[in-house]
Amino acid sequence: MKTIKSFAWIFKILNEVLTIDNNYQILLCGPEIKKTIFSGKDEIKPNFFENFKTKKEKDLIKNTVDSVWKNHEADLIHLESVNKQLFFFPVGENSDRQMIISTNEQIIHTSKVEMDLEERVKELECLYSVSSVFESPENIELAIQRSVPRIRSGLQFPEKSAVSIVFDKRHYGDKECTEIKSFLKKDIVINDKTRGRIQVCSDKKFQFLEEESKLIREIAIIMAKAIEKNDRTRAIEHQRKLLLKKNEKLLELTTQCGESKNRLETLFNAITDTILVIDKKYNIEMSNKDDVKDSEKCYEKIFNIDNPCENCPGNMTFKSKQATTNEIEYAGKYYLLQAYPIFNDKGEVDKVLEISRDITKEKEIELQLLQTDKLASLGKLVSGIAHEINNPNTFIMGNIKIIKESFDDLIPILDELYKTKKDLKIARLNYEIFKENIPSLIDDMLGGANRIKKIVDDLRNFAKKDEGLLTDKVDINEVINNSLRLVENQIKRNSEIELSLQSELPKIKGNIQKLEQVMVNLLLNAAQAIENKKGIIQINTEISQHEKMINIKIIDDGKGISDDTMKAIFDPFFTTKRDQGGTGLGLSIAYGIIQEHNGNIEVESKLGLGSTFKISLPVSTEGS
Repeated sequence: MKTIKSFAWIFKILNEVLTIDNNYQILLCGPEIKKTIFSGKDEIKPNFFENFKTKKEKDLIKNTVDSVWKNHEADLIHLESVNKQLFFFPVGENSDRQMIISTNEQIIHTSKVEMDLEERVKELECLYSVSSVFESPENIELAIQRSVPRIRSGLQFPEKSAVSIVFDKRHYGDKECTEIKSFLKKDIVINDKTRGRIQVCSDKKFQFLEEESKLIREIAIIMAKAIEKNDRTRAIEHQRKLLLKKNEKLLELTTQCGESKNRLETLFNAITDTILVIDKKYNIEMSNKDDVKDSEKCYEKIFNIDNPCENCPGNMTFKSKQATTNEIEYAGKYYLLQAYPIFNDKGEVDKVLEISRDITKEKEIELQLLQTDKLASLGKLVSGIAHEINNPNTFIMGNIKIIKESFDDLIPILDELYKTKKDLKIARLNYEIFKENIPSLIDDMLGGANRIKKIVDDLRNFAKKDEGLLTDKVDINEVINNSLRLVENQIKRNSEIELSLQSELPKIKGNIQKLEQVMVNLLLNAAQAIENKKGIIQINTEISQHEKMINIKIIDDGKGISDDTMKAIFDPFFTTKRDQGGTGLGLSIAYGIIQEHNGNIEVESKLGLGSTFKISLPVSTEGS
């Protein structure tokens, strides 16, 4: 039980307080205030106003009391007789109203005590609130985020302070002040390791209280304990789940062990690739193929050769004790060879598992995709360039037409002027020369702009997205002209073009872009075949007898093609220009496109005399 001494502060306040009732009668008068305003009289009159000598003071006090009761707002006056300030504070209403009167110093002191009590209550509420957040958090990050406003509420000046928490390099709460004038920080230490901090800053200059520093320290401890507990709980739960998973896996593996042998044998025999187990002398000890017998050599069975393969992956695996993969080209085919070491009880490789796969088709598709990707990238580039050229050229064409019309209207006026002024000059030219040449220049400019527009349109058509369907009505002569415009710059460096195109050819059903791709490829090949001279490339079209086939010939007088090259000229990957970046897919793709159009492509050539490529495409009634 608390002693009277514990409540001494209450008596100190009462000593300096005077209260009056609704009728201005004194209810309580502490010794200290009695001494202050009544000069220590032993006897004071019950009516508060009767204790003041002058009418001026009585009226001042009475008016103040009435005003405070009326407005129900505290007020302050200066009492000249004692040179003190009195503070009037209303309590209650109507007939129960009272007035508390005290000196200003005591009110300030009391207010300070009240504020201190409020701050301590705020701090306690803050601690309780933060503790409740971290009591059993399901999400520690969310708990940290929620604690920020609770910490701010416990500060002396929450509206002037920014609270943030940094934990495991993640930031929670307010942004730091741009100009820090006041700062408070406490580390969050877990298992002797600093994992974060609570920091309070302000752009106002003031001193944080010692109690606030203690508050932040306590909160840091609360958070550290909660996070440590959470980490332990999560670690235990993680270990429990791992053990459960391992137990389930062990049960699953136990169940599967009885089935694994038959399953592995079935899978081993079902694999289409050739699988061998070989020893260090390349003898086959096991295979998934019925036609492969034990003791046969792997290189004899797979490649039908008498000696081990160069860069044999099996031999490399025996030496390195690591898996090895290698691609081998043999007899026009590509093989992927993979070798995996099989270790004995001593950790030595005494056998190798070797897998052989024919990847010729995959290789062809891979290179075709690479070529297609290059063409797609080129198409995007061409389309972009065409767009950039087309915009200013449109302005040029429009402006030239206006200039031409203006010039036509201007000539009669200039003619009249020239009759009177024979020395007339325009653009430093005599008028007769000007009139004779400028119209031709304007026509040439307009013609050049139209030619640019045509080239841009051809580039756009060549680069536009194509679905690959054979549904276009194709004019072969137009395909040739479009292709020539696209490759004219490359060809004219060392060649001249001679065109002999039969007019009014019937249209065929096909794909314009694919046929343009064929023509571009053949024209570039013809130009590249002409070396160190000014050659001629002839392009002829005609319709064959009975108008069933359209024939196209591309003839060059280049270096020609040897007999050995002629045999493989349409094969995928075959190229005589591999050192110049050739892929061997150009003519192969061209051959495939013509076949897709139910046509035929042939080549005739003699070394030193040039080559002739002949394409025949069927005319269908749908395409005509």
